[in-house]
Amino acid sequence: MSQTFTHLISDCDGVLLDTEAIAFEVLQRELATSLPGIDVAAAILPRLGLTLDALLADIARHHPLSLSATDIERLRDTVEGEVAERLQLIPGVAAAMAAVPLPRAVVSNSAGHRVRAALDQTGLAPLFENRVFCADEVGAAKPDPALYLAASQAFGVAPQHCLVVEDSVTGVRAAVAAGMTVLGFTGAGHVADGQADKLLACGACTTFDDMQRLPELVALLRQHHQQ
Repeated sequence: MSQTFTHLISDCDGVLLDTEAIAFEVLQRELATSLPGIDVAAAILPRLGLTLDALLADIARHHPLSLSATDIERLRDTVEGEVAERLQLIPGVAAAMAAVPLPRAVVSNSAGHRVRAALDQTGLAPLFENRVFCADEVGAAKPDPALYLAASQAFGVAPQHCLVVEDSVTGVRAAVAAGMTVLGFTGAGHVADGQADKLLACGACTTFDDMQRLPELVALLRQHHQQ
């Protein structure tokens, strides 16, 4: 019996939608006054992929950042508002996903209502047939593997039969912890130098920066793992 990859799971921000660059820009601008004398970009960039609450909490553990609950909600509204206004697809992603002959799902640390609205707005929703798993709905966020495990359980397949596309260290760690094989994507607008090496170091099997290569990579991995 064939033992190969039968399902594809994709992160949303930075893989389907080029939103992380926008969020990065907004966070830099909005946090600059709260972190005087700090390299705000350097504080934010390695934490992209976390939920906003987790990102801010982790920055606060290392820097003198103090935000009230009201401040955080205002920041969340600002980030989500600008992302929605400037929403754009990763180049080539719609055709690439459609060319992968596997059932597909989306796994995201972003709020479920925002992810579904973005998929609808960009026309990607039919590719995933409402198989969307988000942190606020599952009750766990990456790097916890629970989101990825929820997706594989919904598919009714073992985690090792799922291929994942991720752009962040946080996401790669979550998928690897779930027992899945990960392709690291480095073609989004926010990617810093050395990101490919970081994704490989935390468990991605390979990296790529052009979404048009996705169908070929999936086919090669499926062939390699078939017995």
